[in-house]
Amino acid sequence: MEFPHNRITAKTTNEDTTAYVSIYVQSDSFSIDEAGLTAAVQQWLLDNAPEVVATRAERREQTFPVTELPPLPA
Repeated sequence: MEFPHNRITAKTTNEDTTAYVSIYVQSDSFSIDEAGLTAAVQQWLLDNAPEVVATRAERREQTFPVTELPPLPA
């Protein structure tokens, strides 16, 4: 099972290399600005990883594993 998370894709100077950062946040007692956190990580990558030339972020929602059902009787 995959839980909701933000995923950052970082384009690098090497066109064959892409970096991915997934941010999972779980907190029951206080709220966390996930969009703000993601933006901060994107900026950190651009400022501190010289190979990173561009980033984009997306929200990935919860998905569940799929179980194939048996075929219908003939």
